[in-house]
Amino acid sequence: MLKLKSILYKKIFDNKLGVFILNLNFKKRFKTSSDYWETRYSEEGNSGMGSYGALATYKANVLNKFVNENSVLKVTDFGCGDSNQVKEFDFPLYFGLDVSITALEKCIHNFKNDHTKKFFIYEPKTFVDNLEIFKADLTLSLDVIYHLIEEETFESYMHHLFSSSSRFVIIYAWDVEGRKKMHVRHRKFTLWVEEKLKGWHLIQIIENKDLNRACDFFIYEKTNSSV
Repeated sequence: MLKLKSILYKKIFDNKLGVFILNLNFKKRFKTSSDYWETRYSEEGNSGMGSYGALATYKANVLNKFVNENSVLKVTDFGCGDSNQVKEFDFPLYFGLDVSITALEKCIHNFKNDHTKKFFIYEPKTFVDNLEIFKADLTLSLDVIYHLIEEETFESYMHHLFSSSSRFVIIYAWDVEGRKKMHVRHRKFTLWVEEKLKGWHLIQIIENKDLNRACDFFIYEKTNSSV
């Protein structure tokens, strides 16, 4: 039944008219991408397949190894989700940010006795960190960029992600341009970083060839130039 539904969905909506209909429906139900995620979590939804099972374990293994090998002391995650992925992280200090209050309540509850993890609301329009509370050796963006459907939200998110890091930024996403379908819009973010941000160098791409529908890791390192 699920396979049949998938086939029908692609046949009906995988075209210009179908995409227009899907996006129109999305705009009627959700004013912003943040609104979508808060509604999703409040209706007992989760962070998606990328934060569970083999994909979650794979991502954690890559990140735990990187943190250990590079003596990373503090990590700020721009999009911590429902905390299932966070369970597999082994970081000295972790700050998780998210747009959904419901998701953060779950995170805080799940890690109430873990003093190495702290969680905060992320509001792109009012995110100002003059005291550098969220400044970290490494900032993360895992399965987030292709959910930023508004141009303004994407722009501010990327600036916050990079300006909050003193050493490394790791992005886990598809680096492709794509048309918007409901709460998904793929972007060629490497080109954006190259054009918009100075002082950052893409030092490694870790391609995922084993897990179905998995993204790749893009690892940036800060140079002496300012962002």
